[in-house]
Amino acid sequence: MLMLPFAGALLSQWLPEKRQDGFAAFIVALATAASLWALFAGYGRTFSFPVMHWPWLPQQTQVLGVYLDLLSVVLLLVTTIVGLLVTFYSRDYISPQNLFHPMEGGKRRFYLWHLLFVGAMIGVAVSPNFLQMFIFWELTTICSWALISYYHNKESLDAGFEALIKTFFGGIFFLIALIVLFVNTGSFGFDAINLLSPQAKTLVFVLFLIAAWAKSSQIVFFAWLPNAMAAPTPVSCYLHAAAMVKAGVYLMARVTISTVGFSYGLGLTMAVLAVFTMLAALFLFFFQNDLKKFLAYSTIAHLGYIFLGIGLGVMGSHYGYQGAILHIICHAPAKALLFICVGAIAYATGTRNMDQLGGLTKAMPLTSIAFIIGTLGVTGIAPLSCYWSKLFLMEGVIEIGGKTAVFLIIPFAAEIIIAFAWYFFVAHKVFFGEPSEKVSQTIALPWNSKIILIVLMVLTVVAPLMGLPLIKLIR
Repeated sequence: MLMLPFAGALLSQWLPEKRQDGFAAFIVALATAASLWALFAGYGRTFSFPVMHWPWLPQQTQVLGVYLDLLSVVLLLVTTIVGLLVTFYSRDYISPQNLFHPMEGGKRRFYLWHLLFVGAMIGVAVSPNFLQMFIFWELTTICSWALISYYHNKESLDAGFEALIKTFFGGIFFLIALIVLFVNTGSFGFDAINLLSPQAKTLVFVLFLIAAWAKSSQIVFFAWLPNAMAAPTPVSCYLHAAAMVKAGVYLMARVTISTVGFSYGLGLTMAVLAVFTMLAALFLFFFQNDLKKFLAYSTIAHLGYIFLGIGLGVMGSHYGYQGAILHIICHAPAKALLFICVGAIAYATGTRNMDQLGGLTKAMPLTSIAFIIGTLGVTGIAPLSCYWSKLFLMEGVIEIGGKTAVFLIIPFAAEIIIAFAWYFFVAHKVFFGEPSEKVSQTIALPWNSKIILIVLMVLTVVAPLMGLPLIKLIR
């Protein structure tokens, strides 16, 4: 599961261009099958398999290995299942037929970085300690830079460089946290934070939190993620639904579940700044004409949901923490569905500009239905995916109680309501009314893209059925 994507990335460079699509899909399908097997084989249990340690470190300090628990499995499933669908979708999107960005060749380079990206995210998910996580964490930074810059025009090169610098800056704080942890405990283990003094524990938490903010495009770091929409849509889909930005929230989920004794104030700080990020992203909704950038700001807000839930968990709310983990599962298929819809619209019409679109229901009925279902899923309309995670998060805020609950729940509820209204404003503008000039010249979608839309619609409905039993077992 861990080595297949890396081996596949190297082997793909010796294959002819026409065989890249099938080979990449085969490799990611094997990794996905292995992750599903890991879920069923170790359901409800923890599995650890040490591989090696470095001679200059203490004998008990394992550096490389595989560690699986329910939290690992959550990220692993999201990473591999969405990664597989994105791999299939890339076959037709990166092609000369794409009206928005016709591309002749270049798949060998694309699949090299895509397979490395999948492997790096699997590595983050199954890391048994912070050091191995850091190695794969930095590899996701390199892969995202290469994929965002894929088109090699000024916009994409600038966006890739911005993503590289800002996420690498966050990685420095991760590295400092590692040094503080090892100097004081002699270990890189997840539970080593428990051995620190209260002051050192707070310092390490803050360092990890800054690293996670940079990776997940929160607070002052969020500009890089909307600019990264210069990447091909399959890359944007994977970045937002399953990879890179989810690594940041996973880091804080891992820190929180592995440690006891973080102060209430740290959790409150994380929760308050998460709500602030949601509102800032929501405000920027109203200035977007590009459908992909609109979805990018939506992703920033939803990552804020997850940070809010983790912050509530630090403050003592079990429901809040469960809601955060459930939102990782529920947000992924709905947001992937919306990105694939936007990619299909750009492919068929040659534009993502809302002002140039209208009446798409007549030209692209399947895509229109898929976008509406994705919208219902992301905005949390029962019984679709994000309804359940938002319900847990609301329960988590109420569980905290007091003035803090009032302070958090009012802006949180306002964000949910306004985001719902704006999503449907966008949907009405793009899909209803008379067909625009661009829409009247729409070309047909490949069958491969239509099948992926249908699969993601199904996953948007069933994601809570997969996620709810998992989070009930997380302690």
